[in-house]
Amino acid sequence: MRKNGKYRFSLQFPAETEEQIQAGELLERLGNKKSAVVVAALGEYLAAHPALLSPECRVEIKAVQSLSSESLREMVRNLLEEQLAATSKTEAGTGNNVDFNGKITEMLDNLDMFQ
Repeated sequence: MRKNGKYRFSLQFPAETEEQIQAGELLERLGNKKSAVVVAALGEYLAAHPALLSPECRVEIKAVQSLSSESLREMVRNLLEEQLAATSKTEAGTGNNVDFNGKITEMLDNLDMFQ
């Protein structure tokens, strides 16, 4: 928004990827000097991509999956192990001994379909 000869923007993004974390940490360290760095960085980017300055140019942002298959498998395995440990404690006296390991392995092997 332009007001009184100045531009004012609010910026928010998640801290999910290494790139986002690095950007966030730098911007946080800059304090009141963020604007100068953002203007300089955009200036360099626009010099390298002048087509963006055209009103007809359509900007398209493509999100890149930051988690590898192996990372996703490990996260799911850890969550399941936590849940199973909690379930085992609460059902220890019921005699309900189900072997989940084979089913968990089968489920993790099928995670590829979600990519």
